[in-house]
Amino acid sequence: MKTMKYLTVFLLVLCMIFITKGKKVRGQEVNDRKHRHEMNDSDRKGMKVVKIKKFDEDSIVVYIQKKGFGNFEMPDCPFFPKKNKYNGHWAGVGLGFNGYVNSDFNMDFGPKYSYLNLNTARSLVVNLNPIELNLNLVKNHFGFTSGLGFQLSNYYFTGSNTLIPDSSALVAFRVVDINGAPVELRRNKLFVSYLTLPILFEYQTNPKHRISSFHVALGVIGGVRICSYTKQVFGTQDQTYYLADANGNKVASFYVDKCYTRNYNAYHLSPFKLDATLRVGWSILNFWATCSLTPMFQKNQGPVLYPWTVGIQLIGW
Repeated sequence: MKTMKYLTVFLLVLCMIFITKGKKVRGQEVNDRKHRHEMNDSDRKGMKVVKIKKFDEDSIVVYIQKKGFGNFEMPDCPFFPKKNKYNGHWAGVGLGFNGYVNSDFNMDFGPKYSYLNLNTARSLVVNLNPIELNLNLVKNHFGFTSGLGFQLSNYYFTGSNTLIPDSSALVAFRVVDINGAPVELRRNKLFVSYLTLPILFEYQTNPKHRISSFHVALGVIGGVRICSYTKQVFGTQDQTYYLADANGNKVASFYVDKCYTRNYNAYHLSPFKLDATLRVGWSILNFWATCSLTPMFQKNQGPVLYPWTVGIQLIGW
């Protein structure tokens, strides 16, 4: 009985909603009828006819605003740069190189951390910056720029080593075969991605003509790590390999059923970072460089390293 009672109440409420909705639509049609002669061609621009009816022996044409991108203009978007206004140079797609240095700004890590030696020519970074926000400060020549972006960093190692994620601190072992000989890896890298937020102050010489303007920006870029993994590509598959310590002792073995392995883990990387940055360019060219103010790894869980990047922005808006 209770179920029937609740069902009856639900149906009554539903009927009232439809009746009310019908009255609103009819009232709108009457209102359109009263004012249809006052609507000129410019008023009807960007609108479309949805129905034609007879009401009191008279025709009624009902107009509604078009939906979708057909009636959307890019300058209406809050992130779209305004003409002749201050417009920073954060948004776009950039490609460059990345690496890291120790506290002495040296890339020679010695025998203790030799597994961190990089192939810099292959260690590429990609910046995807979709959102930019600008604030004019001085006559459209000097302003503040922020936004959101993604940094995708690839660190290619030169040696045949593998990082161990489940230790109390960062360690690495050599990858060897059954005879203890080092295994040649076709690819051995650490991938780290960040969600980035810039705080930039930029000066530009000619904001009215972006194509012929010099610009320079200084600031910092904050980052939150969102993903990290290691990837190793072997020459053969269906093989058993071994991990060996610095003395050549085998400490573990693992089986590779495919030509590559990919292991997702934090690898004791710092969850946050803060980079100092300089960005210089002319016209559509924009060169950038960053150097981290915070260590790459968490305190006492890895070597003290500071990442850097240099590159060029290929596409900007």
